[in-house]
Amino acid sequence: MSDVFISYSSEDRERARTLAASLQRRGWSVWWDRKIVPGQSFDLVIERELETAKCAVVLWSEQSITSDWVKNEAASAAERGILVPALIDSVKIPLEFRRKQTADLTGFDGDTSHNGFQALCDGITTAITGVATSRDISPPPPRFRWNRLWLPGVVLVIAVTLGLGLYRESRRKVAPGVVIPLKSSGSGVESATGTVSNEIFDRLNRAQWKGLEMLGQGRPEALEHIEKTLKEADEAVSSFPQQARFHELKGYLQKDVYQSPGAKNLLSDEKRRQYLVQARSSAEQALRINPDSASAHNLMGNVLYFEEDCDGAIKEYDLALRINRNEGYRSVIEGDKSAAVACATRGR
Repeated sequence: MSDVFISYSSEDRERARTLAASLQRRGWSVWWDRKIVPGQSFDLVIERELETAKCAVVLWSEQSITSDWVKNEAASAAERGILVPALIDSVKIPLEFRRKQTADLTGFDGDTSHNGFQALCDGITTAITGVATSRDISPPPPRFRWNRLWLPGVVLVIAVTLGLGLYRESRRKVAPGVVIPLKSSGSGVESATGTVSNEIFDRLNRAQWKGLEMLGQGRPEALEHIEKTLKEADEAVSSFPQQARFHELKGYLQKDVYQSPGAKNLLSDEKRRQYLVQARSSAEQALRINPDSASAHNLMGNVLYFEEDCDGAIKEYDLALRINRNEGYRSVIEGDKSAAVACATRGR
C-alpha cells in the first residue's frame, strides 16, 4: 500500500517521474511506475494499487484530459474521497472534476519551493490525514460565540506558539554554529517539531541540489556552498537526533560530491576520498537510528560500490528492495544494483 498513487498519461511519464521523486523526498511512498512484473495482470495491479493508496494525484495535461484511463482513475479516486488533482499543462479539466481545487504544477521541474508543489503537498496531507492544512481552512463565520469546550485547544495553540517563539529566539541569541536543540515540555511542542523539521529538510534539500548543480558546472564557489549546507545539516542532526533522514541527506550529498565529474577538477583525489568516507559514516548513523530505512541501505550500497565492495553493495541494495516495494523507488535501486552486479561479475 502506497501513500500516493499518481495517475498520468503515458506521454507525461518523465514529468510524473520528477514529481514522484520530489514526493518521495518528502517521506511519502509513491506508486507511479507502471512497469508490471511478468505474469501479473496490468489492470488488476493498477486497480489494486489505486484501491489501497491513501491518496491519488491525477496529473491533468493536454494528453490526459482525453484519456479514458486517467479519467476512470480520477473518478475512482473521487468516489473514495482521496482525489488530489494537479495541472501540468494549461488545459481545461474535464467537467466532472472541475469542482475540486487543483494545484497548478505548470513549469514544475523538481524545485520543491514551487508554489504549486507546496499546495499539492497540502492537499496530499489533507487526503491522507483527514486534517485540513492552513491553506485549506475556510475563513471563520462573521459571528463568533465562545464555547467553553474550546479552552483546552486554545491553551494547546498558545503553548505551541510560545514554544516555537522561544526556540527561534534562542537560535538568534546563540553564537554562530552553536545549536540549541528543540526540547518539548508538552505534547503541543512535540507535534510542532514535525512541521519545523520538514521546513528545515526542504530547505536543505533545495540547497543540496543547488550545490550539486553548481558543482556540475565546475564553479569553484560550489564547494563553499556545499560545505555550508553540510554544516547546516549537522545543526539539524543536533536539533533532531532521532531523524535518520538528515543523516541520509548528508550522506547522499557527500557521496554525490565524490562521484561528481566537476569535483574531479576542483578537488584532489584525497579530498574527494574524504567525502566518501564521510558518506559511509552518515549512512552508518542513519542505519543505527532506523535499520529499516530503504534510503539508508541504498546509500550504503552506493558507498560500498564506490569502495569496490560490489558484493557488499548488492546485499545493501537487496535489503533496500526488500524494505521498500514501491515501484517508482525500486526502479532507482534496481538500476544501482545492476551496476553493482556488473562490477561483481568483472571482479570474478
